[in-house]
Amino acid sequence: MRNIPVDTSALSFVVAGEPEPKILDRETGEIKQDREGRDLYTLPLLPKPNDDRRNPVIVVTFPSVDFPQIPQGIEVRPVGLCAFFWQMNGRSGMGFRCEAIRPVAEGKSA
Repeated sequence: MRNIPVDTSALSFVVAGEPEPKILDRETGEIKQDREGRDLYTLPLLPKPNDDRRNPVIVVTFPSVDFPQIPQGIEVRPVGLCAFFWQMNGRSGMGFRCEAIRPVAEGKSA
């Protein structure tokens, strides 16, 4: 699987839903983890380009040690956003992942 870095310099992102754990086993409720053992979560984000175009909501997977408290409607910055193509059991699609999701206000104050 090849990760394709996404240039986010001309985009802003608004949280479009609640973060949810990425479930590995629905019967046990086990949360999927990355290679470092961090739980993975998904968060729907609305990319907003700097022009008048509209983009669909994307669901981004990201690692977290604690369940993230990311309120809907705030502007965020996905750190290290990458796209990837996946294929499984005759289905395929495009997914997104990042290393962290930070509120834009946090980045401006730092």
